[in-house]
Amino acid sequence: MMWNTKYGHMTLNTQESNTVTEKQAIEIAQKYLDSAQPGTEVKDADAFYGYYTLEVNKDGKIYGMLSVNANTGAVWYHNWHGTFVKILEVE
Repeated sequence: MMWNTKYGHMTLNTQESNTVTEKQAIEIAQKYLDSAQPGTEVKDADAFYGYYTLEVNKDGKIYGMLSVNANTGAVWYHNWHGTFVKILEVE
């Protein structure tokens, strides 16, 4: 991902710490969804280097995914994944 401040392509001139908190990322994501995809919601965010990724839910099921930049608050909806099938938990 381009926003990955440790391993991504845009690592120059990035901030050491996030300016957007996880709570703020959830609020930003929900505000985006309320406008772009009414009837969908996010609950939790997974933190990565420079961004948060959130599952988008609709009717109680995973519907999609989006990311929020941890420094700018920009939203990137993941539209290339296709239909959600399942999650695999790896231990």
